[in-house]
Amino acid sequence: MPTLIDAAPESVLSLDRAQQHADPNVQRDVARADARRPVVVLEADIAEHGVFGPRWLIVDHASVRVYNSPADAAASLAIEIAIEDIVAASVEHYTGCGNLLIRTRSGALLEAVRYTPSRSRQFGVAARVIEALAQGEPVDKLLEIEVPQRKCEKCGAPLENDTQVCPFCIDRRATLSRLATYARPYIARVSLMVILSFLGTALGLISPILTTKVLTDKVLIPHQHRDWIVWLVLGALALGLAGTGLNVWRGRVAAWLSNHMVFRIRTDVYNKLHTLSVSYFDKRQVGSLLTRVTQDVNELQSFLVDGIQIFFVNILTIIGVFTVMFRFNPLLTIIAAVPMPITIYLTRKLVKRLHTRLHRMYYLRSSLGGLIAAALSGIRVVKAFNQEQRERQRFGAKATDLFQAQLLLEQTWQSFFPMMATIATSGTYLIFLFGGQQVFDHAKLGGTTMTLGTLQLFLVYLGILMGPIQQLSRIADWISRSTAAAERVFEVLDATVDVANTDDAVKMPQLQGRVELRDVRFSYDHSTDVLKGISLTVEPGEMIGLVGHSGAGKSTMINLLSRFYDVSEGAILVDGVDIREIDINDLRRQIGVVLQEPFLFPGTIRDNIAYARKDATFEQIMRAAKHANAHDFILRTSDGYDTYVGERGARLSGGERQRISIARAILLDPRILILDEATASVDTETEKKIQEAIGFLVKGRTTFAIAHRLSTLRNANRLVVLEKGAVAEIGTHEELLSMPDGVYRRLVDMQQAVNKIREDIFLEE
Repeated sequence: MPTLIDAAPESVLSLDRAQQHADPNVQRDVARADARRPVVVLEADIAEHGVFGPRWLIVDHASVRVYNSPADAAASLAIEIAIEDIVAASVEHYTGCGNLLIRTRSGALLEAVRYTPSRSRQFGVAARVIEALAQGEPVDKLLEIEVPQRKCEKCGAPLENDTQVCPFCIDRRATLSRLATYARPYIARVSLMVILSFLGTALGLISPILTTKVLTDKVLIPHQHRDWIVWLVLGALALGLAGTGLNVWRGRVAAWLSNHMVFRIRTDVYNKLHTLSVSYFDKRQVGSLLTRVTQDVNELQSFLVDGIQIFFVNILTIIGVFTVMFRFNPLLTIIAAVPMPITIYLTRKLVKRLHTRLHRMYYLRSSLGGLIAAALSGIRVVKAFNQEQRERQRFGAKATDLFQAQLLLEQTWQSFFPMMATIATSGTYLIFLFGGQQVFDHAKLGGTTMTLGTLQLFLVYLGILMGPIQQLSRIADWISRSTAAAERVFEVLDATVDVANTDDAVKMPQLQGRVELRDVRFSYDHSTDVLKGISLTVEPGEMIGLVGHSGAGKSTMINLLSRFYDVSEGAILVDGVDIREIDINDLRRQIGVVLQEPFLFPGTIRDNIAYARKDATFEQIMRAAKHANAHDFILRTSDGYDTYVGERGARLSGGERQRISIARAILLDPRILILDEATASVDTETEKKIQEAIGFLVKGRTTFAIAHRLSTLRNANRLVVLEKGAVAEIGTHEELLSMPDGVYRRLVDMQQAVNKIREDIFLEE
């Protein structure tokens, strides 16, 4: 049995499944393909005319075939291309779908099959298999590539690569149960709150018996025991004061408990964000994630602080009221309870209906937060290009959408509450109707004499019930909002960490700095490769310059070396150990990064230099600043090393920020150094100072450098020229310049031509 591209069972037609296919054409063709050793059998999920439906891709060593497979007709062969007629195969991705393209020797570019993004990785590998077959290359390693497709175990819907949460199968009860697990460490206080709630509710239900039934039936009507009035009132007052004290105690316990739970949730979310891979943040706005930590958790806080205790106390009150009422008159209690099932049913229906609208409201709120964060972060660009009006319009559009969503929710709830109150109060009319007649006739109802005191007690208890019933309707709103917020919070907590330590991670506290890339391939979208089989060996202390056009893969190599991402195929080894097996803390502690746009945190210059080493002494910080050519300008600032740099270092120039980032890297003393366009966008004098600082920094370290100005890489031991994700040339500056038709020579010639034009313009001015 040949190896097939493996994915989720629902998306791959194995050979056995194909042979069991109902259509005889498919069965016959698979049988023929079996003789020709089939290698790929994949099911696409977009049919011939762009609608959702199955389509089959079958590849063997002789041909590529695509079958239409509508549900109501026999499968038909749509495309058949001989392998020998194929020049190349690739995939392209659009909004909502991908496309497998095949180029033939005649020059035709054929659209073979379309599919949804959930299957892009499988068809990306299929394209590589087809191209390898066309070029006569072996495909065994390609067919061994694991291509897991994440699907919901319950409904089969595709999941995002970094989450376990299925938006279609979220269980609100499970969400609330999970929320309750945050109370486990405080079980003693939870028990205390339950006891206090029970006692407070019980005392609140005893008082009406004294002041209503006993006072009416035993004192006022028979005109007896006049001295009881004082004692009954004092007893009710004492019960009320005791109940108030218990409720105050319960409220303080509940506030302590709920705030501790919210603190743990907020801390867990923030800590989880720091464990997530860079790829997670690539697909999300910072402002959107900010709302998870702030506003969504605040929604939970409102529910946990007020909602839970109110819900619990109201449930106890309802149970207690009906228990006491049933003790005095079972039949009249049943009559009074008639509206309750109607109220519960309508509340459940409404909550279920509004759940989707709540999710939309939270999505719009998150989107608005992302827009605000982006606009404020780029406020200089907004003002520089005079786009304030445009940003106001964008904000207005999103704010209007959020306003309309919130207005619809609130209007729906406000229409619902009066209706529920009317239904609930109907029990009062039933009590008057049935109970009043029995009191008037002095009749028996349910085997119990209905006295005026009992009727008044029922009316008082129904009045007590009105509050809990109406609040339970409001709690339904709280529960809907909190579960929607909790789902968004748990979506972050359940996100998959793509780059993480293995259970048996190798401790390497002291790296030598030897780096080896073995046939490295990488794709950001799990379909189109950005790096295509990169192999390179770098000895300790060697400086490597990475050169190439924009999009050639230079920054991607840097990201992989820093292990912001893991390779899709192949391996990166440091000192002979796969980078994925090295303890990630040991690895990053010994890798220094100087970026094109250095990021400084709000704080002092001293804090930013010592960011990677909080235990550094002031002398060590100052020495690093001197080596980075930053000491002199730091002393000229208002407060020296204690000068506040502003948001993202806004109070410093670009060159000053860059030298501080170099000082930060010098203080870290890494074994592997990464320079990503460290001298870009600065003037000549500043570049000279930065180059001097870099010259000190690279001594004795394995260095990978990307430079905007190719002349700055002359001191590199070797230059690696990348083109379209592959290594085009390797050599020294002089060796590569000696190749008249080389990629590097063309890049140098183009840069010299641009510099000449700039010089001519400068001279003309």
